[in-house]
Amino acid sequence: MSETKLKVAIIGTGMIANAGHLPAWKNLKADVDLVAVADVNRERAQQVADNEGIPHAYDDWRSMLAEIKPDLVSICTPNVYHKEQTIAALQAGAHVLCEKPLATCHADAVEMFEAADQAGRQLFVCQSLRFYQHLVAAKEWVDAGRLGQVYFAEVTGMRRRGIPTWGQFHMKEHSAAGPVYDLGVHQLDALYWLLGNPKVKAVSSATFTKLGNRDEGLKTSLAESGASLGVLTPRPYDYREFDVEDMAAGFIRLDSGAVVSFKTSWAANVTQEQFNTVLLGTEGGLTLDPLVLATNLGSYQVDVTPKVPADRAVPFSGHWVAAEHILRVVRGQEEPLIQRAEVLNVMKTLDAIYRSAQEGKEIWIE
Repeated sequence: MSETKLKVAIIGTGMIANAGHLPAWKNLKADVDLVAVADVNRERAQQVADNEGIPHAYDDWRSMLAEIKPDLVSICTPNVYHKEQTIAALQAGAHVLCEKPLATCHADAVEMFEAADQAGRQLFVCQSLRFYQHLVAAKEWVDAGRLGQVYFAEVTGMRRRGIPTWGQFHMKEHSAAGPVYDLGVHQLDALYWLLGNPKVKAVSSATFTKLGNRDEGLKTSLAESGASLGVLTPRPYDYREFDVEDMAAGFIRLDSGAVVSFKTSWAANVTQEQFNTVLLGTEGGLTLDPLVLATNLGSYQVDVTPKVPADRAVPFSGHWVAAEHILRVVRGQEEPLIQRAEVLNVMKTLDAIYRSAQEGKEIWIE
């Protein structure tokens, strides 16, 4: 292409970097040069660089930003570090793709977007569910009024025994929270997007730590916790370090008049893993997995199952589509799919979920 290639660097070389971001950027080799990786674990950073043909590896991301001067940076570190690294990358002149959740509170997310404005750079949040074909189809149906007025939604993301045991997900010091930040943020973002980003009015929730801080002696796999590949140097796991929630549930009131019931877990005694979102409207209902529209046709009730184009046959294919979209946005060819107001609406929800659980009451949001 005629445009100059973008220099891309990655901060954090854990699972999501190796399984999602790195292959997504390598797929754009005609437009992107993956020039550097940084990780506090220098050995792992060097291993990734050697394996993937990346010329530079650092154990100090600040030095990487100063010396490489990348055009775009992927932030793939634990949640607590997103803010500092994102703002530094923006101030160094890079656009930023930050893993979800963008920050550990709404106020920090606002500050990060303001830093992007001041730097004249784009801040992208990796809410990758939006780039999967069944979500694109669902959005088309909702926007076309196939559901009528949506008045209720149920969001479920339940693993039976799927605690991420390879890193620092289970440690508040590094990740700030548990499955709500890991799984729930994706599903809430997707739901709000489908509904046109209604404002959150109130949240009532509870969080639980019942299984994650126990040694059950169970044999589990990385695949059960969402890491089918990409874990190169797993950190030794100790259940005694587990100090976040392993399950959360609650109820959300939206300014559209709709209400949302949600539940999410890394560990719960359910019969099988459960991931689905259900929307109920006056003209139809929708389930996302599998994608089925329940409606009426004349005098008959019908279930409509569309032939949706298949997603790419690669792990974390949403990251691949997101990377392509980001490239077009940076080049001024299209507008960002994920808007600031949408991200901040989700962040307000996350804040209220934990505040409600802590205070034991419904939280109303101004």
